Amino acid sequence: MPNAVALRGDAASTESALVVAALAMLALGTGGWLWWWRSGFGDLQGVFIKSVLFGTVVSFACWLGWLVVVYALLQRLATTVIPMDRLIREAGLATAPLALGLLMALPLLSFPIGLVAIAAWVVSMQQAIERASDLRGVPVFLANLAGFALWAGVLSLLTTASQPLAPGPFLAESVWEAIAHYKPAITN
Repeated sequence: MPNAVALRGDAASTESALVVAALAMLALGTGGWLWWWRSGFGDLQGVFIKSVLFGTVVSFACWLGWLVVVYALLQRLATTVIPMDRLIREAGLATAPLALGLLMALPLLSFPIGLVAIAAWVVSMQQAIERASDLRGVPVFLANLAGFALWAGVLSLLTTASQPLAPGPFLAESVWEAIAHYKPAITN
């Protein structure tokens, strides 16, 4: 198997980078589902379909949106046009830290592991954008932050108490929403 440096420079490896991204996002979704299963919340099949399968597809689409935001903002803020295939290759390989989300199955550590996986991914994306654009500093940081905000915002909006549609630690949001909107019956 070729190493990461070889994949970054090879235009034909764009598809490989997309596969890395999809598999890492699938691992994050699977880790969230394993946490759900271990927590005993029920509806395992429904949550698997919604969070792991649908959530991975939406996460992937939002990540592509993240890249479009980065491309557009760097063109606007730094008057730099990044070759999109290079950005996809760099960013695709940068998704590897999301695979740590599979470890969300570990009791008591699941939510922190999910957050660390996402945080490591954002840092890795920053480095990938810097490599793809040959830029450093505020414009790259702002473009990355805006792209991440799109990804996290859409996934957060998709997840409700009745519809856990996002992967990984976003499932916890559906539980929190269910608890926050719980109205106990008043008995006399």
